[in-house]
Amino acid sequence: MTNYFKEANELKDELIKNRRHIHENPELGLELPKTKEYVIDKLKEIGITYKEVGESGILATIEGEKGEGKTILIRSDMDALPMDEESGLEFSSKNKGLAHTCGHDLHAAVGLSTAKIIFNHKKDFKGRVKFMFQPAEEIFAGSKMMIENGVLDGVDVALALHTNLNHESGSISYYEGYMATSCDNFKITIKGQGGHGGYPHTTKDPINAGVMIYQQFNQLISRDADPSKHTTLTFGQFSSGSNSNIIPDFAILQGTMRTYDPEIREKLMKRMEEIVEGVSKATECEINLEYFASVPSLYSDPSLTKEFVRYMEENSDIEMISGERLMASEDMAFVSRKVPTVYFLLNSKIPGNNYSHHNPKVDFSEDAMPIGVGLFATCAINWLNNN
Repeated sequence: MTNYFKEANELKDELIKNRRHIHENPELGLELPKTKEYVIDKLKEIGITYKEVGESGILATIEGEKGEGKTILIRSDMDALPMDEESGLEFSSKNKGLAHTCGHDLHAAVGLSTAKIIFNHKKDFKGRVKFMFQPAEEIFAGSKMMIENGVLDGVDVALALHTNLNHESGSISYYEGYMATSCDNFKITIKGQGGHGGYPHTTKDPINAGVMIYQQFNQLISRDADPSKHTTLTFGQFSSGSNSNIIPDFAILQGTMRTYDPEIREKLMKRMEEIVEGVSKATECEINLEYFASVPSLYSDPSLTKEFVRYMEENSDIEMISGERLMASEDMAFVSRKVPTVYFLLNSKIPGNNYSHHNPKVDFSEDAMPIGVGLFATCAINWLNNN
């Protein structure tokens, strides 16, 4: 029986080289020209067939030589974040204001080396493996774009992973069911009628309307959401006015609502609309609620997760940690709504680096990358041959 983890460890230098190149050259959103070019060059070196999807998406396909079979998709996201890096690493970002502080550089490197191993084992499996190298995960746009361009055509199941900082390298975490929260980022614009602070009765105060919305939205968590279910609603902006004695014309609030439960999500979004409508009537202000970034909860299919975990336990001594999920959100959720999906957490904490994802000083253990490659190859090839 092939030990894909042993082969993955033999590719560690290559993994590190690819990761560090991508880390040094971070790019944002749907346009990743240098990252796309680098990934395509590596696929060409291996000899893998690929096609470009949208501006910077890549779909690579490897056909097994044991005969017809099913298709598994492996996703690797590639985009960075709009922030400066303060890690002090010798391979820190060369692009000011951009940084790989979420670990997508590791994801892309793991995807490339997995593709190499699977290509070298074409004769050992039936069916096919597709690799989805995806932009714009951070803005919940890349997965939707690639799905709209047919990336899931003919795909039976999908597999993805993400760096995790709750445990040091050497293990994999997973969850059966809704694993990452939905995310609905919203903006509330309140148009009132300003005036003199000494004559509030002649105005339509947008600050008063904003305070009412703020209070009522926070009561949604304590009174409308099931307390046994994890749900958060957080405001990150409340801006209005310019002086102590001037009632302004406008106020703006921005926030985010997250939950694992689709029914709670639907209920709270409806209640938010009702609150805004009620406050508008009570204050005579014109109020607009808009969602500018939304993604559903990511569902890690329980039966498929069990099957993949069994492959890991039968073919490796990697510790599998159950019951761990994220309060962050992930646009792999759009894939999980279309085909059965399994999502793993690649434990990659560096001892002493006690920073979270999206922190300018965070770093991730490169020792975790061969484990990610072994995980992908083991699960993909075993699933194809057994299904």
